[in-house]
Amino acid sequence: MHSDGVGDDNPALFQRLIEQTQCGVWMLDTRGHTRFMNARMAQLLGLGQSRMNGRVAADFVDPQSLHVLDDCLARSGNGTAVTEEMQLRRCDGVSFWAEASISPVQDDAGHSLGSAWFVSDISWRKAAEIEVIRSERTFRELFERSQAIKLMIDPHSGEIVAANASARHFYGYSKEEFDQLNIKQINVLDEAAIRQEMARAQLEQRNYFVFRHRLKDGEVREVEVHSNPVSVAGRALLYSIIHDIDRQRRAEKELRRIQFLVEQAHLAIALVDAGGRIRYANAGTARLLGRLRADILGRPLKDFCPQLAVADWQAQWRRLDIAIDRTFRTEVLGAEGQTIAIEVQVSQMQFDGETFLVAYAHDIGEQLRAEGLLNLQHKVLEEQAAGFPLDQVLLGMVKMLEQLVPEARCSILLLQGDRLFHCIAPSLPRAFIQAVDGLTIGPEVGCCGSAAFLNRSVEVDDIATDARWQDYQALALAHGLRACWSTPIRASDGRVLGTFALYFGEARAPDAFHRKVVDTCTHLAGIAMEHREAEARVHSLAFYDPLTSLPNRALLADRVELALLAAQRDGTPLALMFLDLDRFKTINDTLGHAVGDRLLQVVANRLGAAVRESDTVCRLGGDEFVLLLPACDAEGAAAVAEKLIAAAAQPVEMEAVTLNGSASLGIALSPCDGLDYTTLLKHADTAMYRAKERGRNAFCFYRHDMNEHAAERLELESALRQALQTGELLLHYQPQLTVEKGLLYGLEALVRWQHPQWGMISPARFIPVAEESGLIDAVGNWVLNEACRQMAAWQAAGLVLPRVAVNLSMRQFRHGDVPALVRAALNQHGLGPERLTLEITESLMMERADDTIAALGELDGMGVALAVDDFGTGYSSLGYLKRFPVSELKLDQSFVRDLSDDHEDRALASAVVRIGQSLRLTVVAEGVETVDQLEFLRAEGCEVAQGYLFARPMAAAQLEQWLAQRAR
Repeated sequence: MHSDGVGDDNPALFQRLIEQTQCGVWMLDTRGHTRFMNARMAQLLGLGQSRMNGRVAADFVDPQSLHVLDDCLARSGNGTAVTEEMQLRRCDGVSFWAEASISPVQDDAGHSLGSAWFVSDISWRKAAEIEVIRSERTFRELFERSQAIKLMIDPHSGEIVAANASARHFYGYSKEEFDQLNIKQINVLDEAAIRQEMARAQLEQRNYFVFRHRLKDGEVREVEVHSNPVSVAGRALLYSIIHDIDRQRRAEKELRRIQFLVEQAHLAIALVDAGGRIRYANAGTARLLGRLRADILGRPLKDFCPQLAVADWQAQWRRLDIAIDRTFRTEVLGAEGQTIAIEVQVSQMQFDGETFLVAYAHDIGEQLRAEGLLNLQHKVLEEQAAGFPLDQVLLGMVKMLEQLVPEARCSILLLQGDRLFHCIAPSLPRAFIQAVDGLTIGPEVGCCGSAAFLNRSVEVDDIATDARWQDYQALALAHGLRACWSTPIRASDGRVLGTFALYFGEARAPDAFHRKVVDTCTHLAGIAMEHREAEARVHSLAFYDPLTSLPNRALLADRVELALLAAQRDGTPLALMFLDLDRFKTINDTLGHAVGDRLLQVVANRLGAAVRESDTVCRLGGDEFVLLLPACDAEGAAAVAEKLIAAAAQPVEMEAVTLNGSASLGIALSPCDGLDYTTLLKHADTAMYRAKERGRNAFCFYRHDMNEHAAERLELESALRQALQTGELLLHYQPQLTVEKGLLYGLEALVRWQHPQWGMISPARFIPVAEESGLIDAVGNWVLNEACRQMAAWQAAGLVLPRVAVNLSMRQFRHGDVPALVRAALNQHGLGPERLTLEITESLMMERADDTIAALGELDGMGVALAVDDFGTGYSSLGYLKRFPVSELKLDQSFVRDLSDDHEDRALASAVVRIGQSLRLTVVAEGVETVDQLEFLRAEGCEVAQGYLFARPMAAAQLEQWLAQRAR
């Protein structure tokens, strides 16, 4: 090509070639002006060729593609070939898509001369592409908005290319998370399992697969996957639609489970149509009726419920149409024609456009029997609580039981000693009852006799063949009794109270319900029998003394009031006696409560034997007894009183000790001493105390002035309490001298009471009051301290006396720490323990309490001497003398008083001295008043004496004068 222009060489050939081509040829110079255009190009632009020369190319380019034109001109000017798509515009203004292949035109020197454009109309292709794009957009919108779960998967890599909104919601992943996922991360089946599923689908000619997909939260769901190949933008993909069948499978499983439960349920479940025919019956229905299901289905309900006539069925159906459901009890027929009690719940159900009655039923035979047994229990317990007699309670129980077990006949026997007596047996033949009543129990004595003897159940299934019934076999069989089961009725402590038996008219063994009935009834019968025993015990406790079985205070009061009414009506006298055992408290405290209780029982029996049957002997409490003697005057009362005192004085042998007791008795007579129980009891009590004051072992009739004496006692007690606080008590001291030389051995401290108004009060008056009121502890403590104080004062004054003896009561040993009291008194006054002697009674020596023994041992260890006071007047025992650390025996003045005349007293005194000598104990004789007494004691070897022969008890100042006179 020459530099003077394009197409100058062989123009004809060039023209021919250009005109025959099917694409438009467009020659532009470097400025974009048209230099040439073939006919095809002119046609595309809608102009003639002649009119195109010189026209600017931009005139034929759509404004949206001008930037493409500029780019192509620039690039071709640089010598670069370009192919671009752009929109050209025809002369009529219509734009169309064209593809232009642009080649640069240069001269030989390489300078740009313009460009050659080869243009093709591609409007059809663009239209097709737009349609494709539009179709893809529509597909994507449908894909995204579909309610179905959809995935686009690359079949080669498993990449999840797209997941619609339903998929994202189902799996729980976001769009961004799905872009990173592979289907293998979702499908939990391994490759082998996937291949097996695909093979299974092909075999089953399914167009889906069943996989297990894991959701984002870890839950695994069973899904159906329907996949088809598609091409998207030229890419081969799998278009997968996923159906969540996990709920469906669970529902199907639940349905199968429900069907299984319905079939296997213990309930009988049936569907009955409006015509009354059974359309469905589960296995429970077949079991209930004892029939095959095929024998039940399609049959009328009335075949199994004869009481349900057609008319009744229609009425029942109409009622069900109104009610939501109904529950009732009825009976059905079993395969053997037996009646079966059932409870039914019925309701209506719509299914497939048809109305059915749904019935749920169960056998309530056991329930009815259990309810009957429970009602029996309630009735028995209610009747017991209401106080019904035992026979009535047990009869009601047996009758209810025989209704529950109609094939049985019941018997209840009571055990008394070793014999059984019929209590309740309403259905047994009278001749049989009479023949076995009073049966002696034994190991082979029928069922009841054996059960009571062995204390266990005895079940005989066939009386005709059982050896235990050998002696009674003919009797039982003659009355139609073929089987018997007997169980002992026990108390809560295991004692056999009786037997409970069931008899049957046929040979048979008990079943579980029979055993339960027997267990329940024997338990209830035991409760009822124990309840009767308890009532008897309560009555006894309420009105009788549990120790002696004598009437108590409550029963006595009732009997006295009745006797007084009778006495007033008949005009007859009545005596009330109050008896108290003398020194019983000493016996009880020294020998123990068991010995005391036994003594009370012996005395109670003796008192009961000494009076008439019409009289009442009552134990009021402790050692106090009251006797009621109706129709008895003073003379008769005195005679009875002498018998009672004599009975109480009889010796009682007990635990190697002979008790020689006595009693004091007071008598009040009605009407002269009172017209009511309270007054008579008070007056008899007052008379009893007067008898004690007179020396005990005596009786005394009440006198009206005795009330003044009782008031005096109360006044004396109050004054004694005040005397302890105001210092009215004082000590007198009686010297103790050696018998041989008359030397001072010691002193005995004796308490006295100087009352400001009453003057000097004798110890014989206030000491008993102190003992009865409990003031003796305070009096004894005061005496101990005062004696130590006085001894210390004499010692400080230069008057040294050998020792002082102080009496201690038994109460002080039981209620206080005697060693601590003694130690405190000695320390307080600076007195040595060898200067103190404590006098204790024989009763204390017989005390078996470890505390008392320890206290005496501790006193001996301190160096305090112990003396036994009034030795020989109590229950003396050489064993106790050896056991306790005593150093002195004090011979009681009752033995010394008559030494000159009484041979027995002389013998006793000699014995006491010999005991002292043999045990190396100092014997101190009390109450020595004559020279003869002293000479006897000297001859016997008694070492120490005290009494009026030497000196009376005197105050401290008088004792000092007495000592001074002796010194001169």
